[in-house]
Amino acid sequence: MKIGEVAKLSGVSTRTIDYYTVSGLLHSERSDTNYRLYPASTMQTLERIQLLKKQRMSISEIKEVLNTPERPETELLVDEVYEEFECLQRKITSLEEQLKDAPSSVKLHVSKTLEHQLAAITALIALL
Repeated sequence: MKIGEVAKLSGVSTRTIDYYTVSGLLHSERSDTNYRLYPASTMQTLERIQLLKKQRMSISEIKEVLNTPERPETELLVDEVYEEFECLQRKITSLEEQLKDAPSSVKLHVSKTLEHQLAAITALIALL
């Protein structure tokens, strides 16, 4: 597929596809007329790149993941952890709204209670 076709099918701009190609995330071959041609597997690679970007990975980290032989159990674990973080983020946003108008005494009590949980969260983040 030409770069324009990949862009149209994936919803990713040609400029971004070009950047990913230059960065080594995507691979193309040149046609006799010097067009870049991408294999059909490029669509799956772009989906993986988008998922990894949502996980706030850098281009070099994404490249490392893409160049590591796929291990389904690892991908599933990453997806699971990411989904849990998204769920927690939604809950945090909801709780922030509830606490916004709460009295200072309630905020102080919540803050002191959460201090004890912070150590466990920090330990989890250190594992990542």
